[in-house]
Formats: sequence, C-alpha cells, structure tokens
Amino acid sequence: MIQELAHEVPHRAVSGASAVLGGGGNLVRFWELRGRPVFEAQGVWWGHHRGPFYTSLPFQLQVDIGPEEAREVLQGARVWGLSFPSPRSGLPGGHYVIRPQGYDLGTISRKQRGHVTRGLEDCELRLLDADELLRLGLPLNRETLTRQMREDDTFEDPAKWKAFVKAVAQCPGMVIHGAFVDGRLATYLISCRDGQWLHLIYKMSTRAEQDHYPNHALDFSIIRDAAADPGIRFIGNGMTSILPNEGLDRYKRQLGYQLEPHNLSIHIHPWLGPLLNTGTALAWARKAQDLFPDNARLGYYSRILEGARLSRLP
Repeated sequence: MIQELAHEVPHRAVSGASAVLGGGGNLVRFWELRGRPVFEAQGVWWGHHRGPFYTSLPFQLQVDIGPEEAREVLQGARVWGLSFPSPRSGLPGGHYVIRPQGYDLGTISRKQRGHVTRGLEDCELRLLDADELLRLGLPLNRETLTRQMREDDTFEDPAKWKAFVKAVAQCPGMVIHGAFVDGRLATYLISCRDGQWLHLIYKMSTRAEQDHYPNHALDFSIIRDAAADPGIRFIGNGMTSILPNEGLDRYKRQLGYQLEPHNLSIHIHPWLGPLLNTGTALAWARKAQDLFPDNARLGYYSRILEGARLSRLP
C-alpha cells in the first residue's frame, strides 16, 4: 500500500509491489539511456548509484522495506549494496524540496536577496541545447570536480561526456539551464521533469564568474519559472550528503528549500555482511578517520558502515 506520510507532504512510504505506482518513468528512462543498470524488485525501481550501491527511483519515495526484504533484493539481483530513503532506521537525512507556487524574491532570505538581484542583472539566463552543453560543459565539469575533490569519468572523459549528453538529449523531461556572463557559460544545471516533480540533478560551475552570482540567479529563476507552471507542484534539489555539508545546506534553505526528513537505509550483500556489518569494522573505520581527519574517503566509508549498522535495527 502507498501511504501518504502526511497531508500534502510530497514523500510517500512504499512497500511491496505498490511502489511502482510512485512514478519515476523519466528518471528510470534516463538511467537506461546512460547505460546504467536498472532493475525492478519488491515493486521498486533500483538504479546504479555510486560504487557498489543501487538506489531507489524516483528520488522522493521513501521505501519501507526491512533487512530481510533488502536481502532478497540483493541476492535476487546479485548486487552488492542498496542505499535508499526510508521511514525505517538508518542514517538521519532528508530531501531538499520546495513547493514553487507563489515563489518570488520575498521568499528567499534577506542575505541571499542581494546576491540573486545582482545575478539577475549581470547574467543571461537561457536554455542550452545538447550541442552547446557538449561543447561548453566539459571545462566546468573538470573545474567543479577538482574544487570538490571528486572524480567522475562521466564528466571528465570526452567520450563518456559525449555519451552522457546524448542521453540527456534523448530522454523525455530533461532540460539544460544555463547562466552566461558576457557570453561565457558560468553555470549549467540539468533538470528532469517527472509528473508533478521537477528534479534538479546535475550542476556545474566555474569560479571565474562567481562575483556575478550566476548560481544564485540560475537557481532562483528555475524555481520562479516553475511557479508559473501549474503542473509542477514540487521541486527536489537533492539529498543531504552522507558527509554533512553545512554551507550547501544553508544555501538551499536560504533559497526557500525545506528538508523533508528521512533515514538513509543502507544494506550490504550477505556475502560481505559478516565482514563489514560488525562493530570491529566500524571501530577500525572510525580509528582511521581519527588518524586522517582530512581524508574524505575514509569519512565516507565510516559513515557507510555506521548506516549499515543502524539499518539493521528494528
């Protein structure tokens, strides 16, 4: 049964075969066009997310399955890990959501209002086609990933980048938004329209134009334009990170987003479970993190193990 968590709350707890009623067709199609594995189990669409983990689609659903049902999915699909929003035990987190109706400059915090106004004055905001994204996006990808100390071949390797842009162009509901300063692309953002939802999925930018506030202007204009579309009731702007990012959290809240809470449920294949789902493994991970506090990867692994431990609780 699909159960509304509360009146007008855009997240739904789903269990069993009813989960497919949650929609997500455009997102699932995009995963397929990208060549990322997708399968259906327990009535939920699962798409490859990061490393060994698969996540539930669409993003706004909270999947109400426990350890035994997760074990069936892991064994049946022969995948190593699941991580998904859930009303059950797990790492505390949430989904950044805004209802755009009535959104204007008065909605955002006074601290951000001046930045948005400056960005709207200095930037040209328009949609990009796939050829423009292919040609202009790669430098922004590389700079953003370097700045965030991340690696992702999809956005760095020219051949994989071309395949990604082709998938964007072929998938229904995908839109490429851009902010230009003096004719130079400063920020782009890729969104996916899926039913009543607009999901903001990928965003890359360059620091060279940040004094003109292209990020602020683009984020604001997307919400403002969605407010004029009666078919869009919710905008989702990503989940909280496994490693907390206070600056990003503050930025999104000041733009008007609210954090719809959930727990991140993490389950590891039973072949690896006896090795990783132990207090000893978590203790070693925490010790390594204490010894190397600047190593984000160690922090990420420690949080994964902590999430797997919490997700086994009733």
